[in-house]
Amino acid sequence: MKKYIKKLADRIRIFPPREEGQSGEEYARQKVILGVKYGVFALTAFALLRGMLVAAGGNVTVSNSVDGRELPIYCVDTPEKKIALSFDAAWGNEDTTKILEILQKHDVHVTFFMTGGWVPG
Repeated sequence: MKKYIKKLADRIRIFPPREEGQSGEEYARQKVILGVKYGVFALTAFALLRGMLVAAGGNVTVSNSVDGRELPIYCVDTPEKKIALSFDAAWGNEDTTKILEILQKHDVHVTFFMTGGWVPG
C-alpha cells in the first residue's frame, strides 16, 4: 500500500522537486510563490463558479425607472410561456366587480394600474 501511495504522490506533484544546488531558502521562496499562484487560481475559480450559480438560479426581479420614476415594464425575455395581464383603472368602475369575479373563477392573476382620480392625492 505504501508503494502505491508513493507512486501516486510522485505523479501528483504540486511543487517541483528541489533542484540540485538550490538553497533551502530559495526552494522555500519558490514554494511560497507557487502556493500563492495556486491559491489565487483556486479563489478565482471559486468566484467564477459562485457567480455562475447565482446567475443561473433564483428569482428574477425586473425594474424599469427613469430619473427615479418607475415606469411600466412592457417586455421581459423568458423561456417560459407566460403573459402579463394588466388593467388600467382610469375610468368608471361599472364592470370592475364582474371582471374580478371572472378572474377569480379562472384563477387568473393580474395587475391593476390606478390613474387619475383613483389615486389618492
